[in-house]
Amino acid sequence: MVARLFLFSNINKQMKLRLFLLLMSLATLSAYADDARIVIKQKSGSETILELSTHPVITFSGEDMVVTSDLTSISIPLDLIDCYMAYDDATGIDPIVTPPLYANGHVVFRSLPKGTEARVYTVEGHLVRSQPADDFGQADISLDMLPKGVYVISTPTCKIKIINK
Repeated sequence: MVARLFLFSNINKQMKLRLFLLLMSLATLSAYADDARIVIKQKSGSETILELSTHPVITFSGEDMVVTSDLTSISIPLDLIDCYMAYDDATGIDPIVTPPLYANGHVVFRSLPKGTEARVYTVEGHLVRSQPADDFGQADISLDMLPKGVYVISTPTCKIKIINK
């Protein structure tokens, strides 16, 4: 599945600013996807595909867009560019996280891998308790012995903030 993130048509000198904003947005995109890419379509129908993993750098020299990456260096006259887009292929779906149960001063995490720790932190970031998941994937955190206050309980799949009253 391909998601079209940006589309700008009929690039000209004023579009340089839009391209710059696109590239700034791609910095965030590249942090999330190894297969993100920029596609530059020319009016002739040809396409230039730039994988972000090759670290493309786009600059402007006179009336040309100059693209330099780890693999190539090309120059395209601005008046020949029809549009440019950024793509990110969907590569998977995050697993469903089973929410913890709250009852009688206990927080119970379920469906954890055996031995996975549920850790209790103060809001200042100090670890005050940890509980490994048992053979059934449950980690039962008792709040009874903790002072009143706000805590963060963290597992590899879930983080919650809880107020112990």
